[in-house]
Amino acid sequence: MKMQMTREQKEKQIRREAKATLILFVICFVWNVGFAYGLSGTGARLFGLPLWWLISTPGMFIIAVIGVVILLKKVFVNFDLEDNVEGGDINAE
Repeated sequence: MKMQMTREQKEKQIRREAKATLILFVICFVWNVGFAYGLSGTGARLFGLPLWWLISTPGMFIIAVIGVVILLKKVFVNFDLEDNVEGGDINAE
C-alpha cells in the first residue's frame, strides 16, 4: 500500500532510510574488519578454516541479511516519489 505524503514527509523518510542503511553498512564493516584483523594473528582454526574468516565473512553475511529484513519491516516505507497534484500535470502552464 502506497502512502500519501507531503514533499517534506517524503524527504524526511528518504533521509531516515539512508541513515538506517548507512548504520547497517557501518555495523557490517566493523564486524568484518574487526574480526578479520582481531583474530587473524591467533592462528585458531575450525573445520580447517581460519577462525577469523569463519566469523568475519559468513557472520557478516548473516548480520547483513538480518539487518536488511529489519530495515524492510521497520524503516522503509512504500510511497510515490512523484508529486501528484489534483487536477492536472505539474508542469502544465
